[in-house]
Amino acid sequence: MPGRSFRIARIAGIPIGVSPWWLAIVWLISWSLGSAYFPDAVPGIAPAASYGLGLLSALLLFASILVHELGHAIVARRHGVEVEGIDLWLLGGVARMRGEAHAPRDELLYAIAGPAITAAITLLLGVAALAIPGSAPAVVRALVEYQLIVNALILGFNMLPAYPLDGGRVLHALLWQRHGDLARATATATAIGRGFGFAMMAVGLLELVAGAVGGLWLAFIGVFVVAAADAQRRALETEQLLGHATVASIMSSPAVTVPAGMSVAEAIGEFFVTRRMTAFPVIDVRGRVTGLLTIGAVEAVDRELRPQENVGALVDRDPQLTVGPDDDVTELLQRPSFVRVGRAAVVDDERRALGVVSVTDVRRALRAAQLGPRGGSGAAAPPRATLG
Repeated sequence: MPGRSFRIARIAGIPIGVSPWWLAIVWLISWSLGSAYFPDAVPGIAPAASYGLGLLSALLLFASILVHELGHAIVARRHGVEVEGIDLWLLGGVARMRGEAHAPRDELLYAIAGPAITAAITLLLGVAALAIPGSAPAVVRALVEYQLIVNALILGFNMLPAYPLDGGRVLHALLWQRHGDLARATATATAIGRGFGFAMMAVGLLELVAGAVGGLWLAFIGVFVVAAADAQRRALETEQLLGHATVASIMSSPAVTVPAGMSVAEAIGEFFVTRRMTAFPVIDVRGRVTGLLTIGAVEAVDRELRPQENVGALVDRDPQLTVGPDDDVTELLQRPSFVRVGRAAVVDDERRALGVVSVTDVRRALRAAQLGPRGGSGAAAPPRATLG
């Protein structure tokens, strides 16, 4: 998935972010359209105008993807699912949601909301393409026709019954409604998603061998689909083994904390070298946790500066890296920041350190749970994505 993104706006109360990968795909689309599509569609067009139209087309495409994701997010929020934000990235857009639908009808409604919006956009573009008079500038027709084609392709591709694409989520909701068993629906939908993903990878590689460079893109999408389906399957297994276990039930305590005023050199010697952990909670003068100090942050400081640099300036203050003792372990595993760092500080209402929960703690809990009877029957829902 996208990884860390940079917030650029807030729409309907939902944070909107962009991944660095988004800049790469915008550049690629702009270059592709500017160097080939618009020169062919508009003979004699100046290079600057051609590449400018390529950039405009890329931005309009992602605007439609953003509206698609807003459809998912707003409908999900109305049905009780917490929406953390929307990220634009390499493969389109991702609506980041925490928790799961309360009923199959709820999931069906917010799964279909995005494609319904894309279908409406495609229909409007189709009407616009037909209404363009023959005397209109060629550039207008080229711009509208590109948006029509790409939105139609996105709609068709996303409605494939390959979890976690929108069509796969619709299938998941229908299976859940039919059998009344969320775990069974998830297992079936993820298995079908994996099958589609491997098929995409195979077709993409065959195309690449045949000389079609575009096959690499299809293979990459297949890798994403398989990885996302596997993530959902692991979430299901975790939920089944741990039920709704709380962070407090698996955390390591007491927490080993680093004072914000300590130098980087002291922190390395007294904590990272001695205790051999990759991150520690940092506390201010009042004993409140301000974030985590990671080994990557201290490694980035020049050796000459480590005695003078305080750790307070290096703290990762991402709110996803602090959790409450009653937070659900399965939901914690969905947090991209926790996956990135592998640890989170457990704090009370006054942000005082109670302990630390790590990926290792989760693994220990899973191994212990495998020795006894299994827990819950649901699976937490990971982010859903639109591929553009």
